[in-house]
Order: sequence, then C-alpha cells, then structure tokens
Amino acid sequence: VYEGGIRVPMMVRGPGVKPDSWCHVRVVGYDFLPTFYDWAGVEKSLIPNDVEGGTIAGLLADGGQTEVKRRRDELVFHFPHYQGDTPHSAILLGNLKLMHFYEDDRDELYDLAKDIGERRNVASNQVAEVKQLREKLQAYLMAVNAQLPTPNADFDPKRPVEPKKRGGK
Repeated sequence: VYEGGIRVPMMVRGPGVKPDSWCHVRVVGYDFLPTFYDWAGVEKSLIPNDVEGGTIAGLLADGGQTEVKRRRDELVFHFPHYQGDTPHSAILLGNLKLMHFYEDDRDELYDLAKDIGERRNVASNQVAEVKQLREKLQAYLMAVNAQLPTPNADFDPKRPVEPKKRGGK
C-alpha cells in the first residue's frame, strides 16, 4: 500500500469529458458504482447504505475541479494476507497516510504533500496523528467487518520449506 502500489494514473475518455483535462483528486475503484448510479439517474435514497465511494461524474464533467463526496473522509486499503509482504493496512486522510503492519504491530506515517516518495517516516514525531489515524483505521475495519490477519498455528520457522509439487493429474 505504498504510493508506488496504489497511486496509479486513471485515464477516461467519453462524452462530456473535456479533452486534455487532468486533476490530482484521489479516485478509487469503489467510486465507480456510485458513478454508474449517478449516470443512470438513480436517486440517492435508493442506493444501499453500505455502498462505499462517491460519484466521480462531476469530476469528469468539469475538468477535474470537483471534489469526490464520500460517506467517509478517509480512504482505506486493507490487505490481511501475505501478498509479497506482511499483512498490512493503510489509511489516507488529507495529506497524511498511516500504514499499519500487523505482524510486528508497526506503524509508519507519511506526509504525502511533503514526501510523495515515502522516504521519511514521521510516526515518531507525530504521535498524536498516529494515534488518531490508527483509531480511525480500527473503527473502519470493525464497521465493515473486515477480515483481520490470524496467526498460522502450524507454522514453524525452523521447519524447512517443502517445494511445491507441480504437475500430475
């Protein structure tokens, strides 16, 4: 969930999208469903409460000058499994990004406005912000009933790794 993995360009072409327009507003995949509802003319009262995200229709129509309105101000990315790294989550709120690593209960905090490359972990200098973002992250994960990492009771770090068997019928 470092910026190199979640900050990717999104390109859109279509009716009502101004050519050569661009913006720096954060957009996530779960913004698409509210956008489709918006384009289809579905009344907001008919959209289920558990739909995350916000419509980006206005953002596309006005050349990137609109904000995306979501139920929550923060964006959360959650990986409770091993995927080339240890289980971890991230929460972005404004320019601050907290990353929490479950295996060693470690937090990293970055100010993306000053450090887009995430080279300076400022967690030790901004303890109050770490606490606030960690509480928001935990509250969000509980609210959506997110799966959390669980220890593998059968794991023995001293046991050699067995090669995977390939092939067969």
